[in-house]
Amino acid sequence: MKRANLFSINLVAAPFLVATLLLTACDTTPNQRKEIASRELDKLDEKANAAAVKTKDELKEAGRALARQRAERKRREARGPVAGKQVQMERELLGDYRNLAQVPADSIRDAYVHFLQQVRDRKEVWTTEDWDYANSIYKRLNDRERVLHGDIILRHATKIKALQAEYVALENKADLRDYQRIKKEQAGQ
Repeated sequence: MKRANLFSINLVAAPFLVATLLLTACDTTPNQRKEIASRELDKLDEKANAAAVKTKDELKEAGRALARQRAERKRREARGPVAGKQVQMERELLGDYRNLAQVPADSIRDAYVHFLQQVRDRKEVWTTEDWDYANSIYKRLNDRERVLHGDIILRHATKIKALQAEYVALENKADLRDYQRIKKEQAGQ
């Protein structure tokens, strides 16, 4: 890192350097003050370099964790759904609305309400595979909503948008928890 001259000091570091110079100004010569300033700048350079190295290491670690998370997802996708698990999840998450092709416009809001209530109840114990099934069901529910969109009253459409936003937030939180699990496993290796 290039040494900054006295007039282009980082604004965060400037108060510390100024305080050091003021405390020694009365009892030192200009050459001594210049040497003190030089030592303080060297210390700041070292701290900046250490922070940059730490940031690069953290970025590499995050990249490895994300790559591992993607690889796990690809393995699950390649393996495909477990026999009967999709039907079981549809029964649990959609209940009476599991035949989405037959859900009318005036009931699609209720399907979302039921779906989100089930997700809320199960989210803490779900595995990443459970979330995969829930995402698949959620996409199908959204597809049905798009087909019916023109026939859904505004009050219901607004509620559906709120429920969709809640689901995305819950799913993102689960993804973050999975990412943190992977980072913790990597740290233990």
